[in-house]
Order: sequence, then C-alpha cells, then structure tokens
Amino acid sequence: MTTILRQAAALALMLAAGSAAHAASECTGTHSGFRMQTSDGWTGTDKLEHFGVSAPFGALGAYIARDTQHPIIYGTLIGAVPGFAKEVIDGTCSTDGFSYKDLAADALGALTGAALTHWAIMYHRDAHRATVGLAYRNAF
Repeated sequence: MTTILRQAAALALMLAAGSAAHAASECTGTHSGFRMQTSDGWTGTDKLEHFGVSAPFGALGAYIARDTQHPIIYGTLIGAVPGFAKEVIDGTCSTDGFSYKDLAADALGALTGAALTHWAIMYHRDAHRATVGLAYRNAF
C-alpha cells in the first residue's frame, strides 16, 4: 500500500472517528437555518471536552503530515476539522448554535496534540526501514 493511500485511509478513519466522538450533540429541537450561540462561556467542562477530543486528532494530523515542512500547522488544521463539522451541525439546531468558543477550544486542543507529537515522536525512514519512537531534544 502506498504512503499516500495509507495517509488518506488514516485521514478518513480520523474524520469518521471525530464525527462519532463529537456526535453527542445537545440538539433537542429541529434542524433549520443557521444560528450563532452567544450565551456560552469560555470555561467549563464543555470546553475541556472539546480540547480533549481534538488533541488526539491534532496528534494524528501532525503524524500524517510529518514529512511536510509544517507538520504542526497541518496537524492543527486536520485535527480541528471534526470540531468544525460538529459546530456547523450545531449551527443548524434550533435549540443550540455555532459556538466560536467551542471551535477555539477544538483548535487549541488540536494545536497542543500536533505540537506534542512533533516534539515527542521521532520518525526516521531510510531505504530499508522506518523507525518510530520517543524523541528527546534539549533545544526548543
């Protein structure tokens, strides 16, 4: 299986898992129109849940983009996609709405996961083998 095909399969699996992880939508009404939610706060368990669910997706995104020049940026973008999709679905709910604060928690979680993966996971590939392990770098 080629590398691009494996990466595409991993991305599809990640998006499916992200949708399932974010599926706990609080929508108890009908879906119609698009609305913004302005009554939620910046703190609380909801924001921690968004952060915690997005961090592994950011880590996986950084791992998928490890051969690029900007794996943290691409990992963050890939990791925030499931949260963005959930917020768009929430935006169509008549009892909820699109929350930019939830999306910010998703992006921060994805950034944290991508940065930790890029910093802590060592990946080396040569003609005969690939090595994956924990890395230690004393320079940031």
